[in-house]
Formats: sequence, C-alpha cells, structure tokens
Amino acid sequence: MTAPARSIAFDVLCRVSIEGGYSDYACNAPDVARLQARDRNLVTEIVYGTLRWQGWLDFLLSRVSARGWEEIDPRVGVLLRMSLYQISRLERIPAYAAVHEAVEIARARVGHGAGRFVNAILRRLARERPWQAPGLQDALPETARVSLPEWLWRRWAARFGTAQALAYARSLLDPPPRYVRLRASGLKRPETLGALELSDVVPGAVLERGDAPAGTEAGAPQDEASQLIPHLLGALEGCLLWDACAAPGGKTAILLALAGERGRVVASDLHEARARHLRAAAGGAASSALDVVVADATQAPFRARFDAALADVPCSGLGTLRRNPEIKWRLRPEELPRLAALQGGILQTVAGQVRPGGLVLYSTCSTEPEENDGVVLSFLATTRGFRLVRPTAPPGIDAWTDGQGFVRTYPSTRGWDGFFAALIARNS
Repeated sequence: MTAPARSIAFDVLCRVSIEGGYSDYACNAPDVARLQARDRNLVTEIVYGTLRWQGWLDFLLSRVSARGWEEIDPRVGVLLRMSLYQISRLERIPAYAAVHEAVEIARARVGHGAGRFVNAILRRLARERPWQAPGLQDALPETARVSLPEWLWRRWAARFGTAQALAYARSLLDPPPRYVRLRASGLKRPETLGALELSDVVPGAVLERGDAPAGTEAGAPQDEASQLIPHLLGALEGCLLWDACAAPGGKTAILLALAGERGRVVASDLHEARARHLRAAAGGAASSALDVVVADATQAPFRARFDAALADVPCSGLGTLRRNPEIKWRLRPEELPRLAALQGGILQTVAGQVRPGGLVLYSTCSTEPEENDGVVLSFLATTRGFRLVRPTAPPGIDAWTDGQGFVRTYPSTRGWDGFFAALIARNS
C-alpha cells in the first residue's frame, strides 16, 4: 500500500504536467486539503520541487534510461521525476522508501512492466548517486544546470549576460518567501502579528516566519512585489478607481484600503467565475465602496471617467516561476508577441477611461521586454496626451525604479516575484 502523500503528489503532477492544470490550484484541491498537515506539506514540496528542477532531473534520468522520453508513458515520466527529486534533494526521505513507493504506484496506475522499468532506473540512480559526482555541476549543460528550457535560457543569457542570467535562474529554484497582505484589523491589533515581520518597502506586507502558516487572522497570502504595485499610484483617498483585470483580488483589496471610506473601486474581470470570487478575495464582502462587474477591458465598458486605473494585464507569468514553475515548461516564445498585442489593447482602453489629470498604472508579473517596455513605449509613441511619470510612492521606491521611470523587481535581488510597472499620467 502506498503512502497517501506520494500517491496524491503523483496525481497532482499528472494534472499539471499531462493535463495542463496549474500547480497552485492542484495543490489546493480537495484531495490535498484532506491530508494531515505533514502529508500536505510533503505533497507541496514534491510537486513544486519536481517542477522547479524538472530540467535537471530529466538530464540525470536520460543518462540512465535506454528509452528516450518520447517513448516513455508520460505518467512514468512524472513518477521518475518526482521520485528522483525525493532521492536526490530531500535528505530526510530514505531512497529505499521513495523507490518502493514509486514501483507500487507504477504497478497500480500503469502496469507491471512500468513497475519493473521504474524499479531498474531508480535503483541504479539510488546506487550510483550521480548528482554527488565531483564536477558534475560544472559539466552539466547550462539548461540542465539552471533547469530552464533552452529558448528561455538563451534569451536571458543574451539579455542579462551569462553570470547574471545564472544568478537569476538559480534564484527561481528556491521556494519563495511567504508574505501576507495585512488587513486593517491586523494593523490595529499588532498582537495578531505573532511571527510576522513587517516589510521595509511595502506598507502592510509582512513576512511569515516559522513552520506553521501565520496570518490567517491578520491577513491573506500575497507576494511582496504583488502588494507593491497598487501603492505606486500614491495617495488615493476619496478617488474613483478601476481595477481592470482584477482577479484574483489581492490588488483590489489594497486599492480599496487606499481609496478610504470616501473612495470607490470598480473591479472587473472578463470571466464570470473569477469575478464571482473577487469580492470575497478582495476582503470587501461587506463594503459598499466596491463594485464587482464582468467586463472586457479591451472594450471601454464604462461611461464614467476614473481618477486612476490599474491595468495589471494578463501576461506570460515568467516573473512568478518559483510559484508557478510549470509555466517555463509550457510557454513558447511565439506566445509573447500575441500577449503583447492583447496587453497593448488593454492599456489603450484603460487609459481612455481615465479623466484628464488622472493616472494609469500598467503592470505585469513578467520580466520580458515585449510585455513591458515594448507595450508602454509603443502606447506613448502612438497615443497623444499621455506621459510617463516616475513613481514617488511608497517611500524608497526609487531604489527599484530605473532611469526611464519603470519599476522592476527580480527574485534574485530581494526574493520577491518579478514584476514590471509603469505609471502613466493623462495630461490635464
């Protein structure tokens, strides 16, 4: 009989790697939530670790397998990866236990032949332990060393230089720090903070310390860089605001707090299912200052003119690879121009709904110039009456703002996600 944690980790990885699911949703599915905390943590560790290190794992597996990956049942490939990850990178898990469980899962889910194949591969790897061989890391191809697809590694090496690209790519192999968005009640009651450490950059962002999840009373999980974005708009007390691509709602919650009792926030999303969850996710279930609507941000849906608008547009997500590591194995370079066209259309529409003298904040959780500088500079070159302005809030933001006035965050510089933001003013 297999342990539930490894069996469920296998199911989750199959949903992500074979069926096209998303790791964050799959790791919060009912079958995972029902597990005891220790098993739930093990599932999360195996799933995210396997996806982050997939390129490295595949290289080691390919050296001992007589079959090419295209010949192997995808379920067997998933099982080999997750088992090798446990054997090679989780010291607390005995190799014999990981091998035994993998063989049992292979027999039950694929067949006895698969069980024999998995047994042979994993026993050899557990015996030889090639990852401990002197000089192996230096001998690895760079794509395996940093666990990236070749096209993405080449892109980053050309843009950043090899040394900086290596540092950046390696930072994506580490689990992200656990930040919480502090609710107003948490700020008023500091005794609820417990083991939370206040951010020195982002107001209301706190870092969780210790093993146990903290902050369920004080706040909700949200990356520090994600929390930073709404604050770039500055003082918004009493303003009418539009959050144009609002789901899942974390930034909406911050806008609602910044607008205050006299302000109002309209939060929209293209998809009805996502919009339905927006109000609760934004913490504004009982707020009369929040309007949630289903709307297409490319179609100018409102007659009103907003004081400010946030266009946190759909993007590649390449800045979030520690949280969503499956993206790097799924995304194709030809998708970037298509995304840029969509993003440019949203920016054009959102900017047109802001009053003269108002502000538009464009942001992505991507590091790629096509989605960032390219979209903003194209908009400014083709649209009269708008100008780029340098953010002055929150205090200290200048350290994260480049010479053009763009805000950029990188996991390799602070541990937060990779975000891009541009603050644009409409002329009076």
